Amino acid sequence: MTRVADEPCILLHSRAYRESSLILSALTLNHGRVSLISRGARAGKRGRILQTLNCLRVNWSGRSSLLTLGHYELEMQPMLAGDALASGFYLAELTTRLLSERESHPRLFAGLYWALQHLNEDLEPVLRSFEKLLLDDLGYGFDFTCDARTREPVIADARYLFDPALGFVLSESGRGFAGSSILAIAAGDYRASRERRLAKRIFRQALAQHLGPRPLLSRKLLYSRKAS
Repeated sequence: MTRVADEPCILLHSRAYRESSLILSALTLNHGRVSLISRGARAGKRGRILQTLNCLRVNWSGRSSLLTLGHYELEMQPMLAGDALASGFYLAELTTRLLSERESHPRLFAGLYWALQHLNEDLEPVLRSFEKLLLDDLGYGFDFTCDARTREPVIADARYLFDPALGFVLSESGRGFAGSSILAIAAGDYRASRERRLAKRIFRQALAQHLGPRPLLSRKLLYSRKAS
């Protein structure tokens, strides 16, 4: 039987199970994404701690893919509302959809923890930074500083086409994205609205390659908030 103690985790999702239990999906620092069952959690006050996006220290045990949650303590509860809360659910859903279970991703854990701490600030740079980290950490990323075909450095005053499977390729027609904007995104500079729009478009196309046709429920929530 596997036993783990005092493991940092971020709750990605929770759902009711039978009369009083919860089934949880969590991203952990050392063990990747795991599934946990908390028996009787809904019957006690401590079960309120087991909310999506909360950061905990947990113990678990078990032999199967569904582990039994033991002792747990709250480490951080992000105080999110409105678009910040919807964006937190978006990051959690991306992580759930794209990560295989039991594959350790400590950089991604640190990135999600950081994002949850900063969603109440300027949303766009936080979301784009996490999306880029997610793609890079899973091996799906691409180089913003080089032409994907020639490996020549991206030129600020040239224009480039984007292929989600390859990256950026010099445009012979003069159409495409400005090299200066691509380099700004490479440097994590999202101050200008042009770079924000471009980064959102690029990462959406890149993520779509791996998410498949099933829509993200959290993205619908964000759209509905903007429409209201």
